[in-house]
Amino acid sequence: MKEGKIIAEKQKVLKAAPSLDEVIRGTFRQVRLRCMRKKCKCHKAKKYRHGPFYRIGYGKGQTIHTVYIPKEKKAQAKRYTDNYKKLWEAIERISALNIQLLKTKNGPKK
Repeated sequence: MKEGKIIAEKQKVLKAAPSLDEVIRGTFRQVRLRCMRKKCKCHKAKKYRHGPFYRIGYGKGQTIHTVYIPKEKKAQAKRYTDNYKKLWEAIERISALNIQLLKTKNGPKK
């Protein structure tokens, strides 16, 4: 690929990448839980469990942390975690394009 096309592709990837102020590194999850009451039907089958409840899980060092997400902020939290995935894909693509760009400046292979 020629240098001009590589630079144009990088600009295209950068424009499509999400904004950094709407990113959360983590996994969005919907969970259903059993309660503390022993006679509740939620203990008999998964279909009776309480919820759905929403959480974001993320790792920090050796520990996994979980953050409860209110129902009102479910869409926002999902969008933030999806944006992180898109941003990471954009970084990977730009990195690959930069490698190609460095190879083209070194001249043709011998």
